[in-house]
Amino acid sequence: MHSPAGIRFSDLIAPPRASAAPAIDRAADGAKRLSPACLCTASRENFLSRVVESDRHRIAPDGDWRRPRRLTRPLDWTCAADAWHAMSKQADDAALSDGAPAAVVSLVRWLQQDGEGIAAPADASPGVPPSPSRHAAACESSEDDEILLRGGRIFTNDPDQPWCDALLVRGRRIVAAGTGEALAMQVRPGARVVELAGRTVIPGFNDAHMHHTPDPTGVRLPIDHSSSWDEAHARIAEACAAAPPGTWIFGTMSEAVTNARDATRTVLDRIAPKHPVILLGITNHTNVVNTEAMRRLGIDDRAPDPVGGWFERVPPYGRLNGRIHEYAQWAPQRCFASMASVEEGAASLRTLGAECLRLGITTLQNMSWTPVRRYVQMLDAAALPIRVRVIRFPPSGPAGRLVHEDIDVGAPASPLVTVEGTKWILDGTWVERGAALGRGYADAPWQTGRENFSRAEIMQMLAESLRSGEHLLLHAIGTATIESVLCCLEAFEPPVDWKQSGFRLEHGDGFTDVQMARARRLGVLVVQNPSHFVLAGQYASRFGTGTRYASFGSLFANGMDVAIGSDGPLNPFLGIWAATTHPANPEEAVDRETAVAAYTWGSAVAEGLQAEKGRLAPGYLADLAVLSADIFSVPAERLPGIESQLTMVDGRIAYESPVR
Repeated sequence: MHSPAGIRFSDLIAPPRASAAPAIDRAADGAKRLSPACLCTASRENFLSRVVESDRHRIAPDGDWRRPRRLTRPLDWTCAADAWHAMSKQADDAALSDGAPAAVVSLVRWLQQDGEGIAAPADASPGVPPSPSRHAAACESSEDDEILLRGGRIFTNDPDQPWCDALLVRGRRIVAAGTGEALAMQVRPGARVVELAGRTVIPGFNDAHMHHTPDPTGVRLPIDHSSSWDEAHARIAEACAAAPPGTWIFGTMSEAVTNARDATRTVLDRIAPKHPVILLGITNHTNVVNTEAMRRLGIDDRAPDPVGGWFERVPPYGRLNGRIHEYAQWAPQRCFASMASVEEGAASLRTLGAECLRLGITTLQNMSWTPVRRYVQMLDAAALPIRVRVIRFPPSGPAGRLVHEDIDVGAPASPLVTVEGTKWILDGTWVERGAALGRGYADAPWQTGRENFSRAEIMQMLAESLRSGEHLLLHAIGTATIESVLCCLEAFEPPVDWKQSGFRLEHGDGFTDVQMARARRLGVLVVQNPSHFVLAGQYASRFGTGTRYASFGSLFANGMDVAIGSDGPLNPFLGIWAATTHPANPEEAVDRETAVAAYTWGSAVAEGLQAEKGRLAPGYLADLAVLSADIFSVPAERLPGIESQLTMVDGRIAYESPVR
């Protein structure tokens, strides 16, 4: 995971050609040149010993949160397992007898004894969905298929015709919008007619910013945003008492635990001396690990800080205290996420897909901690009936950013899945006081936040995006970080049309009015996350009264393009409620039509597909949701309870509520 900047990991561990053994030697030689952050960088002997050790705890789930879920097949645990899989499958007796080390012989023979095989195709395992090829065929709508939806209140999001009461869908696209009576005359024999009975229809929600990452095998702690450090202590102790030594224990920390100064490796070691523990920050900008987790994740006390991140150390000797920040926790967290097998990831994705359809979400734009290649494998196995844009989320190492990681993934099996765009994190968040404000925090004036990358590095990110044609997403929350981004955008000569380039700024909570005006001139699109606005007290305490924060309505007022992503609770109706009430700063609230438009067409703009999605107009893809209540008129407190009663993706009805 810590390969030198500009070197692709796939170049270091290319699959074998003529013989397995020489390729394994090349893989190991390449791996030795890297810092050990994952099993993919381990020596052959260390790799084998660690995966065999991990295979000791096969425990069936019994519904008790303290018991680990089923064990993933351990060779699926590495973030670059493809090369090992290819080697094991291509190795034969001739190759093995050609001087391969004893550890490799043992590894291959162990694999050969596994009836399923480590990299078995999806159809080979029970409970795995249909193969990607069958899914791809199923997703193809015939151009002759027709569906007429009529008798509803349809919000088209089309400025030329904002509302209608009927839509005609042919194949994948909408061919007409108007009245039911007029469109009925265009329907061919055999078309399906959906009677809307006055229900509200909107374009399918497009979640522009989320971080779905399947859990690996282990015990997920039942701690949440309100849990105290003492409560987390108790839960970890319970898990250790119930789960065998060596079982992973993990959970998402609350704001209080994230910022607890005694949430350290030393304390975790006392509670869990024999279990690897990783506590993930509520914002995923600060994690805490114990010594056993450090050993499993390849974190050494002598590890140098990576570019864009840092380890907290105990003076005077520099021993790591287990608190790791920003890009220091990127590689370990990705290593941890990679421990989920393809089958486990597919199961998690199927659950996610079903929930999306129930909520009227037809597109996800996901930045997973799971490495892109592995995540695409999970998507191929899951065969979801919704659209997924996989956005690269690379780590960094002491030598720099891994700019080439997963750049050559190839085409996913499903036509509904794309891999496009790269995201970099320029600062933290206000929750852990990591967003760079350019001044002291109101509740901790000695803290100002921190920018992860210099302006020179930001310029490189922008230049890389322009050269590759890939969309660039930059996380920037604090006012000082936003200023750095704007200065870099303005520095290009000749000036660049950043809107045309697909550039996005994620969050932007600390925008000033002057910065908004500059961002509009530059063509900056902002992806905001209204679900964050429910943390009203934390916003006020961090930013202080009398200052602008949690910008939303003012973005629209300044003429900027705005999209919405969840970056938290998936429910888009909760997001609409937060956008239209804005508990943190009511003056920044917007009306419901504006919020729905941002969550649909605005998010399509954020992926460069505004001519394809986000509107219910002729020529647009037929992605839509028929709602259980009128999102534009129900009392605000009822918004989070709305669901979709019929969800259409790519011209196909992908979900219908059992009771309509």
